[in-house]
Amino acid sequence: MVAFFLVFASTGNAQEQGGGAAEMARKLQNPLANISAFMTDNDIQFGSGEDEDATSYSFQLQPVYAFDFPDPGFTFIPRAVIPVIGAASGSNLKYTGETPKTDGTVWGVSDIVTQFFLAPKIEGSWKWGLGPQLSWKTRTDDDIGGPGWGAGISGVVVGSVTKQLSFAGIVNQLWSYDGDYSTTGVQPNLYYNLTSIEGAFIAYNSTITANWKADSGDVWTVPVGLFVGRMLDLGDGYGMELGLGPYWNAVKPDGAADWSLKFQINFMLPK
Repeated sequence: MVAFFLVFASTGNAQEQGGGAAEMARKLQNPLANISAFMTDNDIQFGSGEDEDATSYSFQLQPVYAFDFPDPGFTFIPRAVIPVIGAASGSNLKYTGETPKTDGTVWGVSDIVTQFFLAPKIEGSWKWGLGPQLSWKTRTDDDIGGPGWGAGISGVVVGSVTKQLSFAGIVNQLWSYDGDYSTTGVQPNLYYNLTSIEGAFIAYNSTITANWKADSGDVWTVPVGLFVGRMLDLGDGYGMELGLGPYWNAVKPDGAADWSLKFQINFMLPK
């Protein structure tokens, strides 16, 4: 963590390597951007499960590669969410649901979700995209399973509120084919890009979820917090972004974490 803040506070490296860090950061904040990237979205979840002192883990690997079609006038953006889970006994994770009571923490890969966005090329600062998403039964243990085989829809709206403040809103709904899973995710992500530190930003970057198969008092998970990050321009089209921030679950189902520490390590790749 000390190393992260030293990197965040330092301004010299990105400026010496071409000054592309700010542009890279804005592209990575845009789910509809024409980029190639490998991202992660990781949570260490404290106070989850039947034991108040238990900790659960959610590590998501998110590769994305956009295809630009200038003549027809749209961008096609496929992306995947590959969850690696460490679920404490009796925990309730927003991506996998309630975990049975077990001996210790259950580790493994949960069900992979793939998303496919079609984004028309539109004049103006606000863009939108829409497309299907598919869930694949890739779990290594049923105790950390998610939707299994399933499908749904996902939509994105992105734009600039001010010169420094940008918005990326993602809404998705996923159903399992067997009817046992129905979950809505809402990501109202706000990014304030700093001018004093190139490539640095402050953000709300999390997901509100509604599990429609849960009991009435356990439907919603609403995290509240802040996130700070910085993109570093490594040269030749490569970039690395580091981010860190705490989130508290203002509304949560039984077994969900009291609070979590979110961190990201993202890589921009040349196209």
